[in-house]
Amino acid sequence: MQNKYGIFFRFNRSLVQIAFPKYNVQLPETLNEPVVFVSHHQNLFGPFVMLNSFPETVRTWVLHDFLDQRACYKQYADFTFTERFGWNKYLAKSIALPISFFIPKLLKSGRGIPVYRGSREILETFRTSVEALETGNPIAIFPDVDYSDTSSTVNELYDGFLYLEKYYFNKTGKHICFIPAYVSKNLKTIVAEQKIYFRDEADFKTERKVVLQKIQDNLNMLARKCGEQ
Repeated sequence: MQNKYGIFFRFNRSLVQIAFPKYNVQLPETLNEPVVFVSHHQNLFGPFVMLNSFPETVRTWVLHDFLDQRACYKQYADFTFTERFGWNKYLAKSIALPISFFIPKLLKSGRGIPVYRGSREILETFRTSVEALETGNPIAIFPDVDYSDTSSTVNELYDGFLYLEKYYFNKTGKHICFIPAYVSKNLKTIVAEQKIYFRDEADFKTERKVVLQKIQDNLNMLARKCGEQ
């Protein structure tokens, strides 16, 4: 049984959709198989549109700081508002405080999966993700190294998320269906065409690089087809 969005998330999304209508969604057909959508972050634009528009519950990978009030406050006060936006520290702290209560509550209600980079707790990320896939929830991942890049071109991607394939296969004996999903501003559409799988006969370490390149190439191809490159 799928893990559905919580009431708090659904209520706030309904308010957002008044001002920002849902995008159309064009996806390849999938039948009872684990699906991971991989998309372009574009400085939060990709996650925002996907969570606002997908017709079913999608479990999105979220940096764990944004799911904890104290860590969220520190992230906004000490980095986002000061280092990125150039605000003075007093303004940054005054705005960061209320946001640090709202954002974690929203993302938890939105069934976000916490991602622990550079920590053994990343194993918890994989465990939760495998459980989500087994219960029929698709997962969305935005692995851009430069997440603040707003261009349509997908450049360097982290490849660590592909270890999810290894964990899922070891537990179930099945491969994950990875689907590159491009969010088109021109067409107001989330578009995806290709389903990508690891091959049985290939070494995981080598195949991981092949799959990552296929995902990147496909996202850039979709951007060109949408007239955005």
